[in-house]
Amino acid sequence: MAAVRLRSVQLPHNLAPRLLWQTRRLLRRIGAGALAGGACLCLAIAAAWHGRQLDQEQHILARQLRAAARTAAEQAAIPPAPTEAGGVASFHAYLPPHDAIPDLLKDLVEVAQKNGITLAKAEYKPQLDDKAAFLRYQITLPIKADYAHLQSFIISALQTLPTLTLDSVSLKREQIETGEIEARIQFVLLVRQQEARR
Repeated sequence: MAAVRLRSVQLPHNLAPRLLWQTRRLLRRIGAGALAGGACLCLAIAAAWHGRQLDQEQHILARQLRAAARTAAEQAAIPPAPTEAGGVASFHAYLPPHDAIPDLLKDLVEVAQKNGITLAKAEYKPQLDDKAAFLRYQITLPIKADYAHLQSFIISALQTLPTLTLDSVSLKREQIETGEIEARIQFVLLVRQQEARR
């Protein structure tokens, strides 16, 4: 690769006085008013540039503020995680009182009638647990109905009575041709323990 030789540039020895003389000559030619106008124009350009920088910063800060507000709102909307004791207490408070069992059973009979099912008989058996603060009330229902009505009854009963749980379902059909099914459904109704009378 060939070496490139740079020639040194010689500046005239009287460059500074020449530039000073040219500047004075130019100032006399344009006048003080033009000089003031030029200075104002430079200040206006600098102010416009600075204003644009401030606008950009304002947009960035506004975007960050909206994001922070959205994050704070989302965090405020999230309920605090329940403690174990608080969860158990709210579960017990959600359960209906023991005295409401007759009304709840009446609601169950009405749900059966609305779904085209006649409850001929039923077995009720409380399941006591000394360690639990609630009572399991087992309900056994022998039912004869077609499958669609039976399914509709089970779903409606669970939706109508929120503390009712489905324990088991046993199905039996005497003949394949018959549309009627013999079913034995076991529900468990959860209620609060009966308060001890004083």
